[in-house]
Amino acid sequence: MKKTIILLFTILLSANSILAQENEKDIEKAVLSYIENFFENKFDAMNSVLHPRLSKRGLNPNGQINEDLPPKKLKEMMQKKRPLLLSKQQNKVEDIRIFKNTAQATLITGYPNMKWKEYVTLVRINGKWKLIDIFWEYFPRKKGMKPQKRKKRN
Repeated sequence: MKKTIILLFTILLSANSILAQENEKDIEKAVLSYIENFFENKFDAMNSVLHPRLSKRGLNPNGQINEDLPPKKLKEMMQKKRPLLLSKQQNKVEDIRIFKNTAQATLITGYPNMKWKEYVTLVRINGKWKLIDIFWEYFPRKKGMKPQKRKKRN
């Protein structure tokens, strides 16, 4: 009897650990899908992991919080910016924390001469993780690093 209980307990612990790892992988996949597709200007693919009530904003280098960027405004922004190929991206998801159907993760990302950290909150709806809140702040620029000049689009 004791061996059976110990075996069942071990199986339950293993199953719980496997589910937690799967959730972390799904969360990381959702966060990377958001940022990779944002950089590549693939709105529909990005939007598939966003909650319709997404709240996205951040702290600009001048100390001001920028305007909210719901999916509709993100789409407009993506239509105007140059894409950044996946091979040029350096995205890293860290510190994933899960509580039932909500999760938080930290994303380190940016362009070649500009980096920022995004704090991401996700919600699981119908078994899928959706990003519902994103707040970012830029890393300080290294001394001597000049801002990238934007090319005008015709």
